[in-house]
Formats: sequence, C-alpha cells, structure tokens
Amino acid sequence: MKKTLFTLCLVVLALGVNAAEIKFLENPVWTDVLAQAKKENKMIFLDAFATWCGPCKQMDAETYSNQAVADYFNANFINVKYDMEKGEGAMLSDRYYVSAYPNLIFMNSDGVMLHKGIGFLAANDFLKLAKAAKNPETQYYTLKKNAQKLSDAQFLQFAKQAAELQDEDFGYISKDFLASKPDLLGNSDLIDLVMNYAFALPKEKDLSYFSSSKNKIVKEGKYSEDDFEERLVSLTIQFALSEEVQVTQEMDFDAIKTVLDKYIPQRSFFVFNYFKTQYYLENKEMEPALAAFDEILNNPTKVGYQQVCNAMMGFGPTLFEAGKLDAYLEKFNAIPVPAKDGNLAYLKDFVKAIIFIKTKQTDKFKEMANAMLASTTTPEDVKKDLRQALQNMGTN
Repeated sequence: MKKTLFTLCLVVLALGVNAAEIKFLENPVWTDVLAQAKKENKMIFLDAFATWCGPCKQMDAETYSNQAVADYFNANFINVKYDMEKGEGAMLSDRYYVSAYPNLIFMNSDGVMLHKGIGFLAANDFLKLAKAAKNPETQYYTLKKNAQKLSDAQFLQFAKQAAELQDEDFGYISKDFLASKPDLLGNSDLIDLVMNYAFALPKEKDLSYFSSSKNKIVKEGKYSEDDFEERLVSLTIQFALSEEVQVTQEMDFDAIKTVLDKYIPQRSFFVFNYFKTQYYLENKEMEPALAAFDEILNNPTKVGYQQVCNAMMGFGPTLFEAGKLDAYLEKFNAIPVPAKDGNLAYLKDFVKAIIFIKTKQTDKFKEMANAMLASTTTPEDVKKDLRQALQNMGTN
C-alpha cells in the first residue's frame, strides 16, 4: 500500500513539473487585454506568431514550458498570443511593426511598446529580455525617447538594438543625432555608428567629409579599405534618394547619376544600372529592368568581372521566372574573363550553379557541380560547399 502511494506521489510530482507553462490568453479582444492590464496594474507581453513559424513552435515547446520563465511571466505580465494572420492579429501586426516571427513585444497598459525581441530565445535569454523590459532604465522605449541625450557610446548600443528590432524610425533618429555632432567621425563610437548603423548622413557636406576620410577610418584598425568603399556606396545611394536630391514625385535618375558620379566615380556605372534594375523590378516593370541589366552585361569593362558575376547571380532567378534565363546565360558566358581575374574564372560556373539551385533546376545544378568538382581551378572551399549541397540532395 505504501509503495502504491509513493508511486502515485511520484506521478503527481512528475505531472506538476511538466505542467509549467505561461498562462496565455489566445487571440482575446484587444480592448479587453488593455482593460485587464490597467485593472491588475501589469505590463502586457504579446507573443506575435504565425502558425507556420518553426521558431514560434520551438518557443512553445522549450521556452514557455520552463518553470522559471512561467513563474516570472505569470507573476509580472498579462500574457497574450495572437496569430498575426487572423482576427485582430493583422491590426496588431501593423501597429507594432511585426515583420518577423516570433515577435516578442512588451508594452504598458496603454498599449505603448516598451521593449521587444525577435526570433527564438532560450529560457535564460528570454528571462533577460523580460527583466530588461521591466526596468525603465533598460527599456528600448526609454532609450529611444531619450536617444538625443545619450552619450556616443550609449547611442551606439541603442543603434545595435534598433538594428536587431528593425526599428523603421532609427534612420531619422540617427540623422538627428549625427547632425548635433561637430565631428561625426570624432571618436571610435561615432565611426562605428556611421560604418555600421547610420542609415544616411544628415547633409551632403557630411557625405563629402566621409568620402575624404578613408585614411582616418582605416587607421582605426577595425575596417579595411574595402569596408570603407562598400559603406561609401551605401551612404551615397541613400543621399541620392534623400529629399535634398529627390525634389519631385517621380524618381530623378539624372540626379542620382550626378551624385554617384561625384562620390563613387569608379563604381558609378555599375551601381547606377544595378539600382535601376532593382527599382524597376520592385515596380514590376520588366522591360526597363532588362534594359538596365543589359547595360551591365554589355559593358563588362566598365563594370568589372566580379560585379558582372554578382549581378547575374542576383538577377538570374528573376530571368528564369520571366523565361529569359537561357538567353542571358549565353550573353553571360560570352563575356571574357580579364587576365587579372584569371584565378576567378570558376565564378562563371559557380554563378550558374547558384542560379540553378535557387530555381530548383536540380539536374542542371548536379551537372554543373560535378563539373566544378572535377576541375582543378575550383577552390577547395567552394568544392566543400558543392559536396555539401549535393549531399543534401541525396547524391554521392
């Protein structure tokens, strides 16, 4: 009898351990959630999910069932789950800028977002996120509200969070912050901010200053000349698209070209035509997109071999969907490899292999991959990736 009771106690204890979970309200009426939060004087935790999202299911299975997580969240928050593709989820998705899942949103009882996380988090990291959300000094909302008062080092940390959270307001906030600085490259924190996070620079004079500061930035020891050149391209494009340059409702391509020619003259031709290609694609205008892409393929000496390869790799899947890939691959194949890029000749086949795998042309990919594996000019690290891709397809 005692043994039976002891066994039952173990069963009950085991069930108790496995029963740990956050008590969620699932797809409730949003106004009722706000009312309950006010009544209980609690913050709201919103799990913004989609039914097809793998990391969301992983949060359910691993993180939300953790005892410490369940205890902390049940004590401190009104916990709600909304499918962002149903009911009031769509409204909440727009309101809180949900663009990836899971979105882990913390807000006050008025529905003002205070803090946020994105993607799967293990129990310990999730608890850290929640405690940061509870602390007014570490809440993202507080940092954002006081952004212009932060030190350079503090603003850099805020910038990292803004990038992780995909905050669409950060571009304007960073421009204002940099505009207040007598020297926007005045210390290592500001250089890191400009090199990694600033969406755009405040004025053309700032872009001009940055473009002449390669030696200063490289001397920091964190960034190469290539890093600087890539960042200069990005900042130049953003300035070319700013209201200071774009003064009409229609896209002024001539103004864009003028800016590119001024600040990145050696790369202007490629950047201009690649931008036009992307712009017209986004606006579903295939003919002008093809015309801009033709400019790249028809002028390889102006573009550079590696840039031609990059452009073909990026545009290839779109050409496939339009039924034009074979014709463009012929043009691509006909472009000679410059003598100075002889060690990169394999890139042509590699580009085709990537396009074939992206467009699910499995047989063509296997043929190209096997040819590259048999070639002595294919680098070993590329061969390793090709073998892995073939293995993933179930081939030897």
